[in-house]
Amino acid sequence: MHTLSSKLPNDFKYQEKGVSYALRALKLPQDFSLLYKWMHEPHVIPQWQLNKPEIELAVYFEKMLIDDHQRLYIIQIKEQDVGYLEIYEAKRDRLSLYYPALDNDLGWHILLGEINVVGKGHFKAVMRMMCYFIFEHSTAEKIVGEPDENVKSYQYVAQEIAFEAQKHIQMLEKKAILYHCFREKFYQQCGELLPFQTDDLY
Repeated sequence: MHTLSSKLPNDFKYQEKGVSYALRALKLPQDFSLLYKWMHEPHVIPQWQLNKPEIELAVYFEKMLIDDHQRLYIIQIKEQDVGYLEIYEAKRDRLSLYYPALDNDLGWHILLGEINVVGKGHFKAVMRMMCYFIFEHSTAEKIVGEPDENVKSYQYVAQEIAFEAQKHIQMLEKKAILYHCFREKFYQQCGELLPFQTDDLY
């Protein structure tokens, strides 16, 4: 079955302000040691709550990897593996219980796991890369997300990447802010993806 998320490419490269960023499809078991390390980092635990024993976490990610409503990626900065990204189909996700999701809405869950890149100004570029990746390779007219309201980093960068807060939603594990990023507004604000920004990858 060719789902909206399954049609996304395995790799994507992006440049911003001379810094190289990239996405590559998650592979198991090759990438499990990275996931285990990141999920046990003190700055990750409060939001993700996946600081589980090794076997339990491995089973969790095996199930995640074969779930066809989403794709899992490793985030790279300067060719270093630094984080994890989930891109999911909102209509087939539990987020659809909290807003009227459209068939081609795509959402995200993201973490920067390596402490040496946290707080170094990369978050906005990574979010912008993700938006270009989705809009350039899918029919999505809207990107959605529901970060915990206590995660202030989204509020700091939202306006610069055309993320618009819609409402607060009370989920089972958190009080979240529902964000929408509309294709047209994103390109109006961030511009078209230029050839040098993709390293002529394609």
